[in-house]
This record gives sequence, structure tokens and C-alpha cells, in this order.
Amino acid sequence: MRSVEEIRGELYRIADLPAADLAAAALWIAAEEYPELDPAAYLRYLDDVASAVSARIPDAGDPDAARDALSEEIFVRQDFAGNATEYYDPRNSYLNDVIDRRRGIPITLAVVYLSIGRRLGMPVHGVNAPGHFLVRHGGRVLDPFARGRAVADDTLLEQLRQMNVPDPGAHLQRLLAAPPDTRTILVRMLGNLKANHLQRKDFVRSLAVVDRLVHLEPGNPLWLRDRGALYQRLDCARAAAADLERYLELAPDDSEADVIRETIVKLRRNAPTLQ
Repeated sequence: MRSVEEIRGELYRIADLPAADLAAAALWIAAEEYPELDPAAYLRYLDDVASAVSARIPDAGDPDAARDALSEEIFVRQDFAGNATEYYDPRNSYLNDVIDRRRGIPITLAVVYLSIGRRLGMPVHGVNAPGHFLVRHGGRVLDPFARGRAVADDTLLEQLRQMNVPDPGAHLQRLLAAPPDTRTILVRMLGNLKANHLQRKDFVRSLAVVDRLVHLEPGNPLWLRDRGALYQRLDCARAAAADLERYLELAPDDSEADVIRETIVKLRRNAPTLQ
């Protein structure tokens, strides 16, 4: 059985690659929950689905036919769909579970779509929209949670307005012009997983997720704050104080800075008896 260090090492190694395999990295996220997971078996499955799509494309030069063949294979023949009834189940964030159960949340279903499309050299990209991750295939935006249904720009603009996003039109253009890289998608996947574990008050698993977020996005001080809060819940005073102190160094203008400083004082006071 692999150790946590080995599993995370593979995740970080793949995330650092210039042309990282998104599915492989996502499977190493899952491997921390399933230490005996065989990522190669699931990657072979994606290869096989890509081959099936290729065999059904009537004209290699017709981008619409290629897109339709990909969507039909994934959402009809393979029966991938959004898991609306168990949306917050952590299994929806583990790619092996998503493949086994053919159900997931928007971002993991997008990983399936993107991974197969990229194996075929198709122009597929993620759309890191707030609230609901989407994919862009050529000039069309699709919702993998809704079995690949097309999403019009007007619909996206209205969703951004409802979320009070400043200047929705410019924001949408930025989303479409600058697709997220593999690391950004992994960070969002882990963010979802952290929220699922927190909802279940599973602070140990939440901490394991935030550890990976700190490593993958070291420039984001919010992960240090979150990890410090989790350490505090788990009675790890020294570790909590260290993370919160580092957070204040990186975010000294936080409106809650005084409260955090008071928390650090209390943690340091307890540190002689707690880890």
C-alpha cells in the first residue's frame, strides 16, 4: 500500500508538468482516499472511450460531428450524468468513483470530458465559471452536469448578474479567453472536496485536503488560514499558531487581524501541552 507521501508526491509531480494529464492528477487526489487505487486502469478506460469516439466520427474535418460524437459517447453510451440527488457526496470528487458510478458534479464530469477530448486532440477547455464549472468545445460552451447541454452566452451573462459579478460581460470574456490550467482545476476540485468534508464535520479529512491546497497554491494565504483553523479544531495548537502567524504576514490587512492575533496568543498559551 502506498504512503500518503508517495501519493501526494505523484499528485505534485504531475501538477508541475507543462502538459499535465488532468485525469492522472485527479486520480492521485482520489488515491489518498483509496490507497490501493490503480490509476492506470482508469486511464486505460479513458483511452478506450476516446478510441470509441474516434471510430464514430464520420468526418475528421467536421468539428460539429466530432463534438456530437464525443458528447454522445460520454453522456448517452457511457451514461455519465450529474448526481443531483447526492450532490455533496465526497465520492463525486473522486474520479475513480465518478467513472465507476457514472455520476459526478460539474467539475469531475468536466474532467472526464476534457480528458477524453484532449486524447483526441479536440479543442476542449475548462470554463472556471463561479458556482458551476463548464467546458468549452470549440466555439460552444457545454454543461457536463446536464449531459453536455449547450449553454448560450446570454444564459451565462444572466447567471453572472444573479451572482452580482461586477461587469458580467467583461468577466465572461475573461473566462472564455483564459481557460484554467490543470493546477487551477485541481485546486477547485480540492476546494469542493474540502467543503464536502467540512459539511460532515470530518476535520481530519478536511485538513488532509487543505494540506494539498497549501502545496498546490502556496501564494494563496487563505489556505494557511483554513489549515490553521482546522489545526485549532483538532487541538494542534503549535501548528495552528504557526499557520495563522504566517497568514497574517501574508495578509496583514485582514479585517479580522486583531481577532486572529488574540487567537494566536491563546494558542501559544496552550502550546506547551498540545501539539
